[in-house]
Amino acid sequence: MVQPTTGAADGSLRGRRRRPSGVAAAFQQRYPVRLTPEQQRYLAARRRAETVLAGLGLAVAALPMLAISVGVAATMGRPVLFTQDRITQDGRIFRLRKFRSMRPPAPGAEDDRDRLVPFGRLLRETSLDELPSLWNILVGDMSIVGPRPLTTDYLGRFSADQFTRHAVPAGLTGYAQVNGRNGLDWDERFIMDQEYVRRLGLDLDLWILRDTVMTVLRRSGVTDAGGVSMADFPGPQSTVDLVMEGPDENGAWRCVDRDGRTVLQGEAEVHRDLARVRLGPEDPTASSLLDEALLLVASRLRRTDEVEWAYLEPADDPSEALVAALERAGYTAPDSGVRFPTGERPPLEAGRPAPRFLAFLGLPEEANAIAPPTCESRGRPG
Repeated sequence: MVQPTTGAADGSLRGRRRRPSGVAAAFQQRYPVRLTPEQQRYLAARRRAETVLAGLGLAVAALPMLAISVGVAATMGRPVLFTQDRITQDGRIFRLRKFRSMRPPAPGAEDDRDRLVPFGRLLRETSLDELPSLWNILVGDMSIVGPRPLTTDYLGRFSADQFTRHAVPAGLTGYAQVNGRNGLDWDERFIMDQEYVRRLGLDLDLWILRDTVMTVLRRSGVTDAGGVSMADFPGPQSTVDLVMEGPDENGAWRCVDRDGRTVLQGEAEVHRDLARVRLGPEDPTASSLLDEALLLVASRLRRTDEVEWAYLEPADDPSEALVAALERAGYTAPDSGVRFPTGERPPLEAGRPAPRFLAFLGLPEEANAIAPPTCESRGRPG
């Protein structure tokens, strides 16, 4: 969608008026989730207990944290703490605190594996880098147990079902962390997070805490198959309602519902980090699924080709439903006057006509990012 920095978007891609103060970003779709009265009472009681436990934990860990601070300063320099905006209950944003485990990036391209120093690797493997997060638990930003807090970079990439993980506070440890940790792929991780929300209760939390001790002692699942702590989340590869097929060797793809009906289809031509996508006619009876279909297209292009920009051309005049879905997905006309959450300019190609719509699909840069709002999807509650 086109999100102005002041006020709400006007909801149109077709207007000629320039909006230089706007930023193009995807809406975060969500389903309203209602916890049972028993779960709500449990969360309130757990919060009171966690306040006491986090305070005691900070007091007991004061000397070890001082020693770790000295080690971080000696091996990686200052600052000692790593802070980052993360997402917690109901999509609220908070500032997570951890010990640093990587040195600052050197000039030029350098991945996380090169920046991870031996002392930092030890902190991660033993989870000692998480000790400052006890402060986040003390002040109510997160809980001891819950889905791990993810960065705000991923807002707009979750499916509405995946966003139900935020019905409860984020946690220091969680169901996914004791069932594979960073060795899980993203879809598996979110399935477990949603299962945790459905089964929330004392018995499950105690089971997770017990298994957390064993997971830390075994130092298992600290990194993914690529050797980093967590690969970037590209977006869902399927949803409850839709599956994406392709792109095949000719670039053809289609999004089909669970009954095999084609909701949206088209072709994709990828060059480096740029994808030119041509849409075929959408199913006019499936307008409620267009948001999910466009999300799956972007997610698949990120995962298979690490695409950062998408140029999109509808086959014919798009329907009003498709235009609205495109705006919610972050697509805008090149001459709209809005900016994108990156310092890069759209790579318009000389000698080729400007695309009708374009979107930035990469991770937002901190200096340019504006967290997109969430909108509740009517229909299935969590």
